[in-house]
Amino acid sequence: MRNFNHLYYFYIVTKLKSVTAAAVFLKTSQPSLTTQIKTLEMNIGKNLYKKKGRVLELTAEGRKLFEICSKMFEANEELENFIEDIDSDEFKLNIGVCNEIPREFITLIVGQVLNKYKISNRPNIKITSGTHRYLIEQLKLEKINFILTNDPEYDLSLNILKVYPLPVILAGSMEFIKKMKLKGLKNTDEMLIKVSNFLALPSEHLKLREEINHYFLKKKIKYKTIFESDIIASIIRSTMDGMTFCLLPQAYIQKVLDMNSLRPLTSKNELWDHRIYIISRGTVDKFEFVKNLVVELDHLA
Repeated sequence: MRNFNHLYYFYIVTKLKSVTAAAVFLKTSQPSLTTQIKTLEMNIGKNLYKKKGRVLELTAEGRKLFEICSKMFEANEELENFIEDIDSDEFKLNIGVCNEIPREFITLIVGQVLNKYKISNRPNIKITSGTHRYLIEQLKLEKINFILTNDPEYDLSLNILKVYPLPVILAGSMEFIKKMKLKGLKNTDEMLIKVSNFLALPSEHLKLREEINHYFLKKKIKYKTIFESDIIASIIRSTMDGMTFCLLPQAYIQKVLDMNSLRPLTSKNELWDHRIYIISRGTVDKFEFVKNLVVELDHLA
């Protein structure tokens, strides 16, 4: 009788294409996992992997074993899902959301979609947040149906269902705009130079900040941050309080623009587009909820 734990470890390592990621998922140490894989190879008398640089590639024997393991463990996952759903007629959907996308934005979009359903007919939605890499791993492990992310990198076993360009605008409070005498300025570069020492920006490690840095570098404009955060809501709050100006996708601040709590200083499509992506494991746009979600995002893009 083969050790099924060893086979499962091999299946997860191969699926995630990383011993490190697999160790995190399996809640074990990397050295221990490596030992388990070596024990499996020794027991069956075959090499399952070959190293190509830093990447692990399957040997011919490894590919054959992975095909067999996939049939075993994917069938087990289907059985578990069936047992979980056996007493429920509700449609369940698990959405992964990259933690660089504001929660308020996602809550608003999902809420608008759910409001299209009768209360008795609403699907059961679960939202999982995390880094882009973590969500890709969860998607490959079939723990999530699809993800919303601002990073286009994905595994070839997945596909990009939809891309949404979200125009970035410069915005500020009416009081601060008056104080800085920006109302009469029509030239975007002049405006950016004038506010460049009063900016609230996303933290350096975020993709949106990379885009901002690239844009200012291209324009040869030096800037200074008054406030930095990896929480978009706090950047919006700082700008509403009249302390800073912000550069954010208009869709992220549409609610406060409609309330006149912030005023746009640039028009749509004047600066650049920040993009978000729907990445899925298979065809998910056949589901009514996903179709409605796509429509709502289309309105904002």
